[in-house]
Amino acid sequence: MLARGLIMPLLATCCGVALYLYALPLATVVKPQYEEQFALPATVLRVVTGQFKEISADISFLNALTWLGGTQTQPDTNRYLPQQYQWLHQTFENAITLDPYFMDPYYLMNSALIWDRYKVAEVNRLIAKGADTRTWDALLPFFAGFNYYYFLNNGDQSFYYLKQASKRSGGNPFYDSLASRVAYKADKTELAIMYLEEQIREAELKGLKASVAHLERRLELLKGIREIEVAVESYRKLFGSSPKTVNELTTLSLLPSIPKEPNGGSYYLDPTGKVRSTKDLK
Repeated sequence: MLARGLIMPLLATCCGVALYLYALPLATVVKPQYEEQFALPATVLRVVTGQFKEISADISFLNALTWLGGTQTQPDTNRYLPQQYQWLHQTFENAITLDPYFMDPYYLMNSALIWDRYKVAEVNRLIAKGADTRTWDALLPFFAGFNYYYFLNNGDQSFYYLKQASKRSGGNPFYDSLASRVAYKADKTELAIMYLEEQIREAELKGLKASVAHLERRLELLKGIREIEVAVESYRKLFGSSPKTVNELTTLSLLPSIPKEPNGGSYYLDPTGKVRSTKDLK
């Protein structure tokens, strides 16, 4: 009886030891730092979700948001893995494909993907598409315009979307100032001048002249720059090279006099011959 009573405890102990010896190697295995994630293509989701597209867009966005809140970046780079970014990109694209008016995915894309330089052109193309869709919204064209300028060095697209941002916001002087700066950087000073003149004229018609005082100073600055640019272009036609200083232009009578810099600075030519100011638009 006693021997029979010891059989079950002994059997349980043996099973426990065997299980421990089996599981011990598994506990020491280095596990991958990410899980394989899969997202259906947006075109497929549009078909299978039917009349529930908006709800499916919410679910896609919440999946991305939950994942971002619970996943740690890599300790050596403080960034996510490319596979993880790819899944995020696809999930965000799914959300806005299913519901292009849904603002939150655009906002999160602009922070989670753009600033980590992941697929900047592709992501900003989605943001720009959202700006074209949400025709009343000023924030998305500002995002798109800023990204085109800061990350993608595309002055034309940047200027276009910053103009849209200003128009939709009712004439925001900040957007106007940035748009004129972008046009100048893209060597389109005349375009920047015409744009500011139009914005200032619209503000005056609305009785808001005081709100654009700094735009008037910027306009005066750009007009001075453009006057010198014309003289530089004449110099290049005559000599086949760029002048070293602005004073050379007055010495040769290509520039009647050096324009007054409205911010108290002075105009100069950088090594490439571009007209700059010591106070602004550097």
